Amino acid sequence: MKKLFVLFALILPLAVIAEDVVTFDGVSEPQWKDFVPSAYVDVQEPKGLGKLNETAAYWYQRRVDFDEAINNCRAIEASDEKFSCYQQVKVKQYQANSDYNAKIEAQEKARMGPSEMFDRTDTMIPIGGYLNNFTRFQPNELH
Repeated sequence: MKKLFVLFALILPLAVIAEDVVTFDGVSEPQWKDFVPSAYVDVQEPKGLGKLNETAAYWYQRRVDFDEAINNCRAIEASDEKFSCYQQVKVKQYQANSDYNAKIEAQEKARMGPSEMFDRTDTMIPIGGYLNNFTRFQPNELH
């Protein structure tokens, strides 16, 4: 009984790991979850006010394109051509992720403004001079 339990304990983790890899004709197929943020793995078509969510719409369109590319690869008969097709899908998805990350980074930099604005060592504004001039001309002194 102990041997059966030990054998089961060893095989179960391997079965769980093997479940994530989908193969057709011995060629492993790319999985959508490998290319998408976890919040958008099961993204649905945005409807109603959801259409205003550009991020969800972007990931939904990417999902549609990914599924179409995978179906096109599945239709290929030759194993090495199918492998090449899957590799092209992976490269396209990695490039799209790289482009998306660069776009998000550029938007964040644009929102924050130039880094010179946040440099605390910048002495271009003579605050002391402004304060001296301000105190010199008080409204009650102007007659």
